[in-house]
Amino acid sequence: MLRELLRSLFKPAATRLIARGLALRQRGELPEAERVLREAAALFPRDAVAAVNLALVLLEQHQVTAGAAELERALQLDPANGAAHYNLANLLRASGRHDDAIDHYTRAAEAQLPVVQARQELMFALLEVCDWTRAQSQAERLRAHCRQQSPGWERAIAPLTATYLELDADACKQVAAWHATEAARGATPIRRAALSNGDTRLRIGYCSPDFRDHPVGQLISAALPLHDRAHFEVCVYSYGADDGSTYRRDVAQGADRFVDVAGLSDVDAAAAIAADGVHILIDLAGHTTGGRLGIFARRPAPLQAHYLGYAATTGAAYIDYFISDAIATPPELGSAFTEQLACVPGCFMLSGGAPPPVAVAPSRAAAGLPDNVTVFAAFTNASRITRDVFGLWLEILRAVPDSVLWLKQANALTTQNLLTAARDAGIAPERLHFAQRLADKAGHIARLALANLALDTIGWHNGHSTTNDLLWAGLPVLTAPGRTFASRVGASLVTAAGLPELVARDTRDYVNIAINLGNDRAQCAALKQRLSVNRAHALFFDGHRVVAGLEAVYQEMWRIHRSSSLPQAIRIA
Repeated sequence: MLRELLRSLFKPAATRLIARGLALRQRGELPEAERVLREAAALFPRDAVAAVNLALVLLEQHQVTAGAAELERALQLDPANGAAHYNLANLLRASGRHDDAIDHYTRAAEAQLPVVQARQELMFALLEVCDWTRAQSQAERLRAHCRQQSPGWERAIAPLTATYLELDADACKQVAAWHATEAARGATPIRRAALSNGDTRLRIGYCSPDFRDHPVGQLISAALPLHDRAHFEVCVYSYGADDGSTYRRDVAQGADRFVDVAGLSDVDAAAAIAADGVHILIDLAGHTTGGRLGIFARRPAPLQAHYLGYAATTGAAYIDYFISDAIATPPELGSAFTEQLACVPGCFMLSGGAPPPVAVAPSRAAAGLPDNVTVFAAFTNASRITRDVFGLWLEILRAVPDSVLWLKQANALTTQNLLTAARDAGIAPERLHFAQRLADKAGHIARLALANLALDTIGWHNGHSTTNDLLWAGLPVLTAPGRTFASRVGASLVTAAGLPELVARDTRDYVNIAINLGNDRAQCAALKQRLSVNRAHALFFDGHRVVAGLEAVYQEMWRIHRSSSLPQAIRIA
């Protein structure tokens, strides 16, 4: 009785401290939020809510060990705490412990106070291990939730989840807009430095958490030095961790100005960008993990655009343009975006460039692949391998007897589920081969050429940076476009690489092309030879032309702005 009385007396004080810490976290003032929440945890050591919120702030500052310890402490205090289960699941999943993560997501989704996002993450965790039946069950529950349209329904799913669930374009925009508005809560436009009419160069700012060993960091690091410095000045604003990689170093060296704003609040980061007089600020993250749209919500630049990092509309009223191309976003897709589409000539995606040569040439024997068979490569992330697309791949294997499927090594649960699905479809498990992860990217790209043909994931999401790597490896990629930007990037890349005949019309055409090529290795070799020749002239391989196309879009954006017009669709011929 006395314990409950004391707890009720102290609860308001704990709640006030936690609320203060959360407000600081919302504003991006993470060190001060940590100080306040540590105070709350010290004063109220039996409060699981304080422990969870301290854990979140620690994790957002990349203090993973300390954050995990606070989550474990929260579960000791309150074993049914949904938030603790959810955030621990995120950590376990990131470390590859998907079976444990799935258990904690389930507990978070079914807790007395459930975490609304838990069911979505449970679905994706199941997709990542190719447990399609259980993932489909979660997807149906999420679709039912979306159909109800109850107040705040958008909170339960991320914008890209709406694409996976195949919600209509208006619903997808509604979800994206809800999350973009949340990121902008409490934000007011920052005061910007006056831009001189005498500026002879456009100052472009690139903003991302991923200037590191990450697909965005890899692509942008190769592109920054290619900007025309007579007409453009390049500023980079990094709010992610410094991983010490060559990509991080190359980004810093490729910019005219590199600013680390990771320790700044959204307000202070926006103020720093505004003080630099950036004309066009480019978001490279969108709604991906670690993205900080709160910086953009404060309007530190006159024009703001999204590019490269996120495969759908941001839904943000403060993002003016979405940079793409005519294949990835034909005119009829314009209604799927809240931004105006700015289409570069040719292909929108930057290229990482040719990898450095490797000391030892790869061989099939070293890669564990058999000789004298057709090797179909499919290196996309497991979460994009749907039951339907895997069924197509097995159909192809069945029709090409002397063939194997070469997949990216995943966790043991994913591997087992794929092997079981193959066995159940009558395909011998030994026809599936799993490539071990290589730390050396040059070695990885070199070994890709051991395959005869790459099979893109088709349906809800193509391979993006994966396809980029495959083409640079000299491996032809078979794809088929879908109805969304995320599912049309493959067609853009393959066309820009000079192999438009590998863009199938539909799934049946995709299967037929794969079977014909799989049974005719000489034809595969001819495609490889063409791809090698295309390196000398195809747009995909010409970084200078891709960057020049991007610059043409920037100049047109600024021309429209200077004419006092609202942002409008741009298509550079």
